[in-house]
Amino acid sequence: MRIGILGGGQLGWMTVLEGRKLGFEFFVLDSDPKAPACRVADAVFTPEQVEVFAKNCHVVTCEFEHIEESLIEAVSHLLVPSHHILKLKRSRIEEKSFYRKMGYPTAHFSFAKAKDLLHELKEFRLPAIVKSEKLGYDGKGQYKIEHTSQIEEVLKNHSPQENFLIEEFVDFLFEFSLIGVRNKRGQVRVYPITVNYHDGGILLYNYTKNIQIKEAEDIITSLMSDLNLVGLLAVEFFFCKDGKVLINEMAPRPHNTGHYTLDGCYTSQFENLLRAIADLPLGSTKLKLPSGMVNLLGISLEDMDMEGILSMEGAKLYWYGKEKRERRKMGHINVVGETQEQVAEKIKSILELLHQRI
Repeated sequence: MRIGILGGGQLGWMTVLEGRKLGFEFFVLDSDPKAPACRVADAVFTPEQVEVFAKNCHVVTCEFEHIEESLIEAVSHLLVPSHHILKLKRSRIEEKSFYRKMGYPTAHFSFAKAKDLLHELKEFRLPAIVKSEKLGYDGKGQYKIEHTSQIEEVLKNHSPQENFLIEEFVDFLFEFSLIGVRNKRGQVRVYPITVNYHDGGILLYNYTKNIQIKEAEDIITSLMSDLNLVGLLAVEFFFCKDGKVLINEMAPRPHNTGHYTLDGCYTSQFENLLRAIADLPLGSTKLKLPSGMVNLLGISLEDMDMEGILSMEGAKLYWYGKEKRERRKMGHINVVGETQEQVAEKIKSILELLHQRI
C-alpha cells in the first residue's frame, strides 16, 4: 500500500518510520526536499507535482492542517481524514462555532474583524484571549489582553479585515490532552491522559497521569463520531477549578502531546493512524509504563548534554534534523519510569541539563 503524506515535518517523519513496520510505502508532498519526512520517504513530490502524487497514492493523510486549499482539493478523493474536517480545523472561528452548535463545552467566545476588536472586547471581562482566525498553532497569532491599550500593538501585526476569535480567560487547574483513534469500521481507542505544560504557547513537556476523566473520554469519542473521522483526533482540554472540563482545541492528526506513545504505549499514535486509514484493526492504546516527553526548542545537538541525557535510564532522543531556529521544535526526549514520580523527576533533570548548557 502506498500512503501519501501532505507535509514533510517531524510528524510525517515519525509516521513513516513507524509505518515501515507494517510494510507500507510512503510518498511525501512538500516544497522542501530536506524536510524530515522527505529524508525517509520512498518518493518526494513538490506542490507543483500534486496530480502525479495523487495518482501514485492509494490513500493520503496530512501531518499539518494548514495546507494550501488547492492541494487539499487535488487529493480530496483520497484524503483521510476528510476535507471537511481539515477545513473546519483551519479556522479557529469555525472550530469553536462547531463546538457551540453541537453542544460541546468551551469557554465563552465571540469573534470580530480586527477593526472591531476593541468594541467587541468591551463585552468581555479582562484578561481575555484574542486569537487570529488562521494559522493557529504553537501560540501563533495568540494574545493575552489585560488592558485594552494592548489592542493597538496587536493590530500592527494584522490587517483591518482579518478575523479574530475572542475568548474569556480560563483560570484552569491544569491543561490535559486526550488522543483518540477511529478506523473505517467505527472501532475506537483512546490513549491515556497527559498533563501538558507550555512555554509561550508551545508545549515544553508533558507526562501521563493515572487519572480518568470520563467526561473528556466521552467528548472525544462523541467528537470522532460526529465528525465521522477516520484517523487520529487530539483534543486539548482545560480542567477548571470548579471541576468543569472545557475544550480548548482539537487536531485531526498526530499530535505533539502524543509523542510519548512511541515508548510508553503498546501501539504509538503514528502506527494507529496508519492502521486506521488502511482499515486495519487498531492496536492497543494501553500504557506499558508511566511516560513523558520534553520538547527540544531552538537548540542544536551541541547545546545538549548528550552524555547526561542518554545516561538516564528510560530516556530516548528523537532528533528531527532541522535547521536550528529560535523556539523551533528540533527534537524531543521521551522518558519512561516505574512510577509517575520517577517520570516527573527525570523530566526535571532533563530540563536542568538543558538549561545548564543553553
